[in-house]
Amino acid sequence: MMSISKNHNKILVVLFLVFLLIYNFTNIFVWWPMLAETGHLIFNWPDATANYFFAELFAKTNQFSYFEPLNLVTDNLLHARSFNVLDGNLVPITFLPALVMFGAAWRILGEFGILAFTPLLAALSGLLVYRLVYYVFKDLDLALISAILFWSLAPVIFFANVVMLPSILFIFLLLAAWWAIATGLRYRKKVYWILGPLFLSLAVFVRPTEIIWIVLLWMWLIYLNKKNINHKRCFGGALIFLAAAFAFLSFNKLTYGGYLSTGYFNLQSGALSSEFSNQNSSNLWDYIKLLIAPFGFNLALIFKNFYKYFINIIPAHFILAVLGFVILIYKKEINTLWKKYLMFTPFIFILILIYYGSWDLADPLVKELNKISISYVRYFLPLYIWILPLVAYGIKKIFFGPSKINKLSYYIIIIALVLSSFKLAFFSKHDGLLENTSTLKNYYTQYKIVDDIIEEDAIIITDRSDKIFFPKYRVIVPQGDFELWSRVKNIVNQTPVYYYTSKTSAELLIDQEIANKLDLNIVDMGEIWQKVHFDFKLYRIMNN
Repeated sequence: MMSISKNHNKILVVLFLVFLLIYNFTNIFVWWPMLAETGHLIFNWPDATANYFFAELFAKTNQFSYFEPLNLVTDNLLHARSFNVLDGNLVPITFLPALVMFGAAWRILGEFGILAFTPLLAALSGLLVYRLVYYVFKDLDLALISAILFWSLAPVIFFANVVMLPSILFIFLLLAAWWAIATGLRYRKKVYWILGPLFLSLAVFVRPTEIIWIVLLWMWLIYLNKKNINHKRCFGGALIFLAAAFAFLSFNKLTYGGYLSTGYFNLQSGALSSEFSNQNSSNLWDYIKLLIAPFGFNLALIFKNFYKYFINIIPAHFILAVLGFVILIYKKEINTLWKKYLMFTPFIFILILIYYGSWDLADPLVKELNKISISYVRYFLPLYIWILPLVAYGIKKIFFGPSKINKLSYYIIIIALVLSSFKLAFFSKHDGLLENTSTLKNYYTQYKIVDDIIEEDAIIITDRSDKIFFPKYRVIVPQGDFELWSRVKNIVNQTPVYYYTSKTSAELLIDQEIANKLDLNIVDMGEIWQKVHFDFKLYRIMNN
């Protein structure tokens, strides 16, 4: 069979640069120009807002705790979504290791450069896929196809552009770990036996919820390659893992007061609850439930989510993977390498699907409208990537050959897969990257209008627009059933307080009735809002 492996290095460099540019799409068209103009960053994800805030805080102070004095007189009312509160201090909800790495990158790259950190990791991950697939399967053609498929995956393109979520960071660390392990097995150099456990440890602590399948896969891999791995290397890998664990648990101790405490547990009243239900303390049992089955086990929901957010996200890739598997069986080409890969595959799928597939996302509007941006997609990223060698094998066996028609069909199918991924990533009706950039520009318009009106030390009460104004302005998010207005009353004489809301007059009347009982008045800011056509209005909260 003809080889397509000539000039791979040149091809890889070109693809790396092209996709690095694509991954910076939102940076180029929104964040870099808006940061230069306003000095303020607005993200479409509350988690991203929080991650950027704490990454910058860590870069400047080596801490993940920010004291807000007014929280002491409002029972921890002042914080955005995706934040928790401990003794008046804003603290992260997410796991800290990702923030440590984002903070380190922020310190090196600065406020503009940190926005390119995730796109860079995504682009580098494609190179890792190439080397990893080659080391595992000894096939350069398969490696190149897999790398192209990785770079062009719609979920990768999308989440590379969501720059302050740890999804791509986790994937990069995981790929780097497997690459180092494969390289160590191939060349038997000690440095790779250090890098492998190190990258794997970092991946585990960035996403501790993935620890079960990652560690079990690691142990299985050691067992299958026991002839090439001695006890000293296993012991050294264990020491690296324990050292990383101690380092990151120490950050938990400094931030939350306990080694096993995290922001996912409800630290104080008034703080937002975790996405994980019934996790209200920080003992060992809570961690065990968090790591094994925080969402329970629901077989029907698992199948539903697998179809909707795996098969339906990459249907062509899935079909080609199935065909690749059938061809492997039919042609009896399942060698030792393919056997190991195929043994791992159901194991990984079952564990990840049990864990995340049993989760029923609470927001019905998100489930109805969102497709590429929904949380299931980023949690299923390892599964999309895992099947790429099978997809590449199916493409090579079905389409590639010596004739011109074979060559043409081969290139057509790859281009078709790339274009279909681009369509999903950029043109998804409600949540594609084009819609996302439009939404962000809308947010900046709102921000500029409000910024021109209110005082620098103002506090904004808002249901879902906290991500627009924080951290330039302190915010209050009135979610849940806790008392709001009695706590707001404690601060209206100390600093300007505004209410930014899309509530109707009838809905607002309910708030006004409660406020009246506390001698508070919700004052309409008036005619300036005739300049724009947003559903939101701005009100001032004042004592009668």
